[in-house]
Amino acid sequence: MNNWAAEITRAITRPAVTIIFAAVMAQAVIDGIDLPQWFLSLAIPVISWWFVERTVIHAKENNGKVRPVQ
Repeated sequence: MNNWAAEITRAITRPAVTIIFAAVMAQAVIDGIDLPQWFLSLAIPVISWWFVERTVIHAKENNGKVRPVQ
């Protein structure tokens, strides 16, 4: 059974958190600011996990076949 509220929350939260993490890291690079280790320890695995999870889901949906770029 799928919980629609959880799916909606996940669909909204993931992009928002990813954009926040990426924006903070980009701004820190531009301004030459050293980010705290705890922030990097949280942001990098979270973004990586979500990217890998989506990649695996798409690969399973396409039966492992790579779609040509159009």
